[in-house]
Amino acid sequence: MSRQLKRQIGRGRRGASRNGSPSRPRVPRTPNQRLNRVLLIGGSLMALGAVVISLLAPHFSPVFLATNLGAIGLGLLMGKGFGRFLFRRILPTNK
Repeated sequence: MSRQLKRQIGRGRRGASRNGSPSRPRVPRTPNQRLNRVLLIGGSLMALGAVVISLLAPHFSPVFLATNLGAIGLGLLMGKGFGRFLFRRILPTNK
């Protein structure tokens, strides 16, 4: 490859990164939205883990799976309550 071609390729890459498409403006998230997102991601991972564990068990039991998923749901509700209690000064009040 010639030096001139390498320079042209390098300029093209640099120019594309500088003048690329405009990025979306960042939307500020409220603390309540952040708490909900953390609970959603954590809950989905725990539910996925409960399903995988129940499928890998020697004997599949739908009752065991339902119990685990129910406990996860209850834990998420408690986590949201604890989060609202601990961060009550940060979270906006509903008026």
